[in-house]
Order: sequence, then structure tokens, then C-alpha cells
Amino acid sequence: MKATDKNFLTENAFNMRWANVEEGHIPLTAADWDIEASSAVREALTAYLQFNSFPYGNNSGMKAFQNAIAFHFNQRKNASIQSEEVIATNSAAKAIDDVYSFLLKEGDEILIADPVDFLLAECARRKNIGIKRYQQRSNGIDLAELDKLVSSKTKALVICNPHNPLGYVLSKKQLESLSNWANDKGLVIISDEVWSDIVHTEESFTSIRAVNSNAWIVYGLSKGFGLAGLRIGAIIAPNEEQAVLLADGQGYARTIEGASTLSQIAAAAAIENGWTHTQEAVSLFKKNLEQAVIAFNKTNFLSCEMPQGTFVLTVRHPSTWNTEMLCERLANEAKVHVVPGLEKWFGPGAIGTFRISLATTPEIASEGIERICNWITAYGSTL
Repeated sequence: MKATDKNFLTENAFNMRWANVEEGHIPLTAADWDIEASSAVREALTAYLQFNSFPYGNNSGMKAFQNAIAFHFNQRKNASIQSEEVIATNSAAKAIDDVYSFLLKEGDEILIADPVDFLLAECARRKNIGIKRYQQRSNGIDLAELDKLVSSKTKALVICNPHNPLGYVLSKKQLESLSNWANDKGLVIISDEVWSDIVHTEESFTSIRAVNSNAWIVYGLSKGFGLAGLRIGAIIAPNEEQAVLLADGQGYARTIEGASTLSQIAAAAAIENGWTHTQEAVSLFKKNLEQAVIAFNKTNFLSCEMPQGTFVLTVRHPSTWNTEMLCERLANEAKVHVVPGLEKWFGPGAIGTFRISLATTPEIASEGIERICNWITAYGSTL
């Protein structure tokens, strides 16, 4: 795998990354690649740009993009979807926001994991949608716990699979149980499958649409293909009729919303011709994760477990430590930036942890891990 030019990252990689930190610091923060994307992306964009013309694309997505997403899920995620069910969105975050807007109204409630990616909660809060949190563990989600959370206001079960930040992957059997439970309760399932290209288990990833034909999926190409800056995501609706209704209701049919044609071309090329590149990246990231797990668990203060999916790692520290202060000192003294496990980012369940992203080169990963371990060894007993 080829590392992205360091000077390019320093000038262009924002969101708590290289462009936001001082020289000599290592940002193991936002989940973004430090290696180059597949060359298939550049080749597809170059071929399109030769015409030097930039017409409007189809409102809900270019056919090539919709076909690529359908192929990707049907062939690699054990799903059964049609291309007409796919809507191209300006990022996975926008996909979450649009699905919430279409399915929910102010005063409704949703069930989400604790902890979980902050966008799943943030998009709900912005719409005055109530949030109730359940625990997700390595063996799945406890249906008895979900039973206690459901009220007359509950409209949707939101799952994050693979789970960010804990890295758990729900098996087909676990998804079937959740699907049956949701159907019995009359709830729709919204599945965040943004991380579904980064899986480390022997069993292949199973999409919710393999077991529940009424579920909605939100997806993005930033994690599995390194296209964060292109901000390209997708909504997969249960059927074409629902896709048309959402597109009309959210403004896609009137060009209020929509995804860049260039981003869709890049995404289709990555899916169709860059999958081998993604698999090589996943192998690299897995090695970085394994190294970190071994190193952190050897310290007297930190603990973590190998994630089943994703390239992020949740690291637990002693409960007596102040997480924000710890992360500030790691940044200032060890010169390694990490994401603090604060309630505002992930929910109450993240308290006592920090998260690191290891979608980087082995050299950067090793240096960052070593700096953290050396600092913890030197100062852990004083915190």
C-alpha cells in the first residue's frame, strides 16, 4: 500500500487530522485513510474529465452508481436489493439525516446503542427526536433490554453494524433475532452499515437486508475506500416506491439535495475495480490494530480488545482518570492526538475510554502506539 504524500496531508487532511496538528504530532483521530485510494478512482475521474463538461446528474443518483451499490451489497454483503432502491447522498451523514426526516417526526423516539457514533444521536437531537440507549456487546444486543426501553413513542431501532467505536459485528443469526423482535414491536430498523467493508471476522458481513426486507440502510465510501473528502454516501430504501417518496420529500427531485456526479463516478469505480485494493487496506489496518491491542494490554493501565470490524480501537483507562485531561496531555506531551470517549461524542457508555484510528502506515501506527505506551508507563501512576 502506498502512503499518501505527507505534505499533501499536512495541507489538506482536516477534521482533527494532519492539517490541524503541529509538525511532529501524530493524529490518530478521525477515521480517514493515510494511504492512497485505488488507482481505479483516478482513472475513472480522468476519463470523465476529458470532456471538460459538467452536466446535472440524475436526481437520485447516476445509474452507474446505483448499479454499483446494488452489486456491492448483493455480491459482497449477502443482501438482496435493487438499484432503483438506491439514492446517492452527499455523505453518509446526510443519508442518516434524510432517513430520520422521512421516517420520524418531532416527539418520536428511537433506540440507539451506547456508546455509538455521535451522528446517529446528533441527527436525532437536531429534529427533537427522543433517544433511548441500549448496550451492545460482543455477543450481540439483549432483546430483554430492548423490551424495557420501548414505549408508545418508539418508532425505530437503529443499529450500527459494524459498530463504531467498539468494533462489534452482528452475525446473521443475531440480525434475524433483532428483525423478528422489531417486526413484533412494529418498529422499522435503520442500519448504519458505513463500516461494512472493514470486517476482520472469518464470517463474511451480512447486511440487514439479508433478513429484513423493510429495513433502511445508510452507507458511505469513506471507510472502506478512502473517499472521505468526496462526501459520497447512499440510502438504500426497502423498495423503489419508498425511495421515490423520500427523494421527493427531501428535495432530491427538485435539486435541493443530491450528490456530486464526480463523487458518484469515483465511488462506482472504487466498488467495481478497487475491491482488491480495499481488501489489502483491511489487511494492513488489521495488523495495525493487532499491534496496538498487544501493546496497550501490556501496560499496567490500559485495556482493549481486538475489534471484529472497523479500523478504530476503543481503549479503556482507569475510571479515576479524567479522560479529557488524559487526551490533552497525550497531545501536548506525547504528541499523539486521540478522540476522548466523551458523552457528547459517543454517549455515556464511552466514559473512561479514548478511541484511536489506525488507517495509516505501519510506521506511523507503530510510532503513535509507542509514544502512547511510553507516556502511560511514565505518567500513569501519577494520574
